[in-house]
Amino acid sequence: MEKQEDFKLNTHSAVYYHWRVWELTGLMRPPGVSSLLYVVYSITVNLAVTVLFPLSLLARLLFTTNMAGLCENLTITITDIVANLKFANVYMVRKQLHEIRSLLRLMDARARLVGDPEEISALRKEVNIAQGTFRTFASIFVFGTTLSCVRVVVRPDRELLYPAWFGVDWMHSTRNYVLINIYQLFGLIVQAIQNCASDSYPPAFLCLLTGHMRALELRVRRIGCRTEKSNKGQTYEAWREEVYQELIECIRDLARVHRLREIIQRVLSVPCMAQFVCSAAVQCTVAMHFLYVADDHDHTAMIISIVFFSAVTLEVFVICYFGDRMRTQSEALCDAFYDCNWIEQLPKFKRELLFTLARTQRPSLIYAGNYIALSLETFEQVMRFTYSVFTLLLRAK
Repeated sequence: MEKQEDFKLNTHSAVYYHWRVWELTGLMRPPGVSSLLYVVYSITVNLAVTVLFPLSLLARLLFTTNMAGLCENLTITITDIVANLKFANVYMVRKQLHEIRSLLRLMDARARLVGDPEEISALRKEVNIAQGTFRTFASIFVFGTTLSCVRVVVRPDRELLYPAWFGVDWMHSTRNYVLINIYQLFGLIVQAIQNCASDSYPPAFLCLLTGHMRALELRVRRIGCRTEKSNKGQTYEAWREEVYQELIECIRDLARVHRLREIIQRVLSVPCMAQFVCSAAVQCTVAMHFLYVADDHDHTAMIISIVFFSAVTLEVFVICYFGDRMRTQSEALCDAFYDCNWIEQLPKFKRELLFTLARTQRPSLIYAGNYIALSLETFEQVMRFTYSVFTLLLRAK
């Protein structure tokens, strides 16, 4: 039964939900679907939602005359535009995404061949965490979409789901009002699905990288550990030669891990940098909004500001947290090479081990924009910057 479960190991299932979303929203053509029909479908959906939805928000922003309204609309517009840019980036890196899937198949096959239950368990744990992250973001977006709908229903006067401009009179036309709200609800659902995948695929890929590093760490620590099976009918020299071959296989596994990190770096660099820029812009805008609406005692607007501030802060924290986990695991992987039983081994074993140690001294990190490290130290710096900006605005009020 255990071997049968190992055979089903598929770490790419960590991004199963994301892949289905990308197929649904026109980025990845599903197998068996006509290319022409899918292109037409993709263009229709993305023109109607990915392009038109943020344009309607931006147009409304240009017609806003008061500062409080400007800050509120700017917060929504920035968030939506950046979310669409992250979504578009998935299309730009689709070749790398397919390369990751192929590489994961090789690494999964290696883990099944080794067949160590602890390695399999570590990989499945990271897959579950990645899928759980997607479900958590999905719950948040479902709650937010539902809240927007309830807010429109309970309001005594007419109001749209989001402040937007459509060039028609919806205040005095029931037909226009209904049609616009139907479009906004459709656009909001599609955007929520897109954003759920865009916000959760960085931590999902970081979980995959962490899981395979953990599996390799366990594999390396077992190098040179004698067992009854390995000692039976085997000379000391034959055993040392076998251990050397184990090291060579682990070095090849390490090269695959490094390759996976390089691809993930290219995939995550732009969206993570966009998230940092978005968070900084939204946090500053929310600070301005909070200060301006506080004078008018508009508690509803204050709550909305706090929700947006918390949301963008959470998105940055998530990618920094999972980036920090991956860095910690890379350090543990480096330590594993020191902890293996190298003392009894052949000179060529020790030589290869020294070369490998020299290449693993620096911990692995993913960088936003190839510059900002995804770590908890970076998150701390972001929060310090936010506090400094808010304090400065408070003094200038």
